Amino acid sequence: METVRELLAKLDNKVTPTMAKKLDGMQALQAKLQVAKEEYEAEPTDEKLADLKEIEEFMADENEDIIEDLKVLVRRKRFAEEEEKASQSSSKGDEKPKDEKEKSGLGVFGMVFGGVLLVASLGAINYFRNNR
Repeated sequence: METVRELLAKLDNKVTPTMAKKLDGMQALQAKLQVAKEEYEAEPTDEKLADLKEIEEFMADENEDIIEDLKVLVRRKRFAEEEEKASQSSSKGDEKPKDEKEKSGLGVFGMVFGGVLLVASLGAINYFRNNR
């Protein structure tokens, strides 16, 4: 099973803000666990032992959740890298010069379509203005 540090290394320590908050929360839990251990060692009681066990169980659950989330991020990163490589290799092979006629055809069509829309809009405005 991969650890959080290994997964973070695969992600180059770049994670989403939500994941960063989870990791910060784990560090805060780590501090609480240390305090709970020190309190239990200083004065062992059943209540302090229960608190210690509760913190340990919660940390184990959170650690598993974080590891699963990090694995998903690693998969997404790999998928994105593979797609980028595929698009780069396909774009190199698909490059062909475009004719000037193709470029100008889209411009002429756009101008004609824009002119038709303008005339239709002015006609509609005139119609509704006169029929109040």
